[in-house]
Amino acid sequence: MSTQPPEPPGFPGEPAPLGVETPPEPAAEPLGLPEPLGLPEPLGAPEPLGAERPPDAAGPPDAEPPPPSAEAALDPGLAYQEDRRRRREIARKARDFLVHLDTLGRLLQIHDANNTAVKEALERLSQDVAALQAGGEATLVFAEGHTFVNGVWVRASQRAWEAGIQLTRRLKELRARGLTLDANITPDTLIQLSRFVGVDKDKPAEEVIGAGLAGAEILPMPTEADQARAGRATQRAQAAEIFREGMLTIGRDDLKRLDLYMRRRQRTLVQNLVQLSEDDPEELLALTAIRDPKLPPSAHSLAVAIFSIAMGRIIGLSRRELMRLGMSALGHNVGESLVDQSLFEVARPLDVEERDELERHPLLGMKHQLMHYGFNTTALDRAVVSAEHHLHWDGSGRGYPFATHHTAHLFSRIISVADVFDALCTPRPHREPYTPDQSVKLVRRLSGNQLDPDIVFILRRLVGRYPPGSLVELDSGEWAIVLGPGAGSRPLKRPRVVLISDEDGFTIPQPITADLGERHVRRKAWLRTIVRALDPRRAKVNVAQLLFADRIENPPLKLDHDVPLKKRVSPL
Repeated sequence: MSTQPPEPPGFPGEPAPLGVETPPEPAAEPLGLPEPLGLPEPLGAPEPLGAERPPDAAGPPDAEPPPPSAEAALDPGLAYQEDRRRRREIARKARDFLVHLDTLGRLLQIHDANNTAVKEALERLSQDVAALQAGGEATLVFAEGHTFVNGVWVRASQRAWEAGIQLTRRLKELRARGLTLDANITPDTLIQLSRFVGVDKDKPAEEVIGAGLAGAEILPMPTEADQARAGRATQRAQAAEIFREGMLTIGRDDLKRLDLYMRRRQRTLVQNLVQLSEDDPEELLALTAIRDPKLPPSAHSLAVAIFSIAMGRIIGLSRRELMRLGMSALGHNVGESLVDQSLFEVARPLDVEERDELERHPLLGMKHQLMHYGFNTTALDRAVVSAEHHLHWDGSGRGYPFATHHTAHLFSRIISVADVFDALCTPRPHREPYTPDQSVKLVRRLSGNQLDPDIVFILRRLVGRYPPGSLVELDSGEWAIVLGPGAGSRPLKRPRVVLISDEDGFTIPQPITADLGERHVRRKAWLRTIVRALDPRRAKVNVAQLLFADRIENPPLKLDHDVPLKKRVSPL
């Protein structure tokens, strides 16, 4: 029997954690996160519940968990213990409900409803239902042999597990995944439910249930569209949590810290980024669209790590190499914390002396890495990247901190391209940011001299002509934000977008996704085409808020795959 709680399919209340689970830590607000961003609060994962409490500590069947105390509101550790106690109580009540439901079904096989034993079992079952409904309705979901009550995973005993399996099989006959018990449930309904599981288990489920259960609602199996929508919502929530963790973990001072705790948090952050790049690259790249002057400099390092990991996956790096690349990208600018911090606040181009001081940061970063992190593989990668990420690819000896004609390390060349691209998109005190499509053009101009042309080509394959987060206007008059490559034959020229305004310029209450590779149903013309890119600052559009908002998934009806083409076209 499994000992780890999986996420019930289609039940978005408890998103599964990324990477290795660690004990909950005190919640903290992201540093400098802009107010209108509207990101969801950090989500917790269902805590695996321990073994059943001994009889002397179990308490009466209808005992309620104590409400959160005032001390718990001030002490995160105490709040965690009280929440754990609450989950244990819910799990215990759910086990009692399943066992007593099975007991009542077995008794009804040999006795009628007026028997004393049946009445006593019915009374215990009614008490279990009342205990589960203490906070309102009780929703039970069954998936792959596991039981969830209001989103809390139940570690079942042998008897409760067998009862849950039997109820799950019967619900599958109705194409259902669970049921909700409300306050209007009656003893007759409990008897009918017990017969459904026990006495009449060989009869068709539709015949036993009939018109339904009074006071109970059968939860149908989620459709493919429901599962896709719940999955994307979960991925967005996980991406937002990764961004928050990044803001708290990779600040300039945090990257200098040498304690094991911060190293572990940084490693876990990179593991989450690599996992998200495999599960949903679209949501990963959406994090790079969160840009605001109030954000700390660590946002740049996080974006560079995201772009580097995404390009490394296209190149074909292994998971271990992606981890090394991500760790190197997080610390590529650690030397900036060792120079005068006022240089980063100058609202004009730097003079010669200031420029010379700033150009010391690659060597300072390399020295810091080697002195304090040792000479293991990861530390050497980070030290090399710190020293080389500002060198020019063409071997002309330009760049800094030193003149050399040797070819830089692969990680250094990848991170150099990601660093330049994100720096162009990021606002600086002395200039406004470039739009993502303008940044792609500027990076292409540097290809072949400052930047490796092969890596630049990989970046173009990753972000396309209109990178994720670009605000565009369509030929239909609608405004949209680019999400990522489309599903058609030209995924980069015709990306997937989310519509934020209609043809008349009015804001859509809930954004709707659309694939620009979609054609008209009765003719070959494109349904929508990008006309131009817009500047979100001038248009006063909060791109990040709209990217992480709930949206309607609208699958395309007819992609250009269904239309024969006269010649093969490049995806670029």
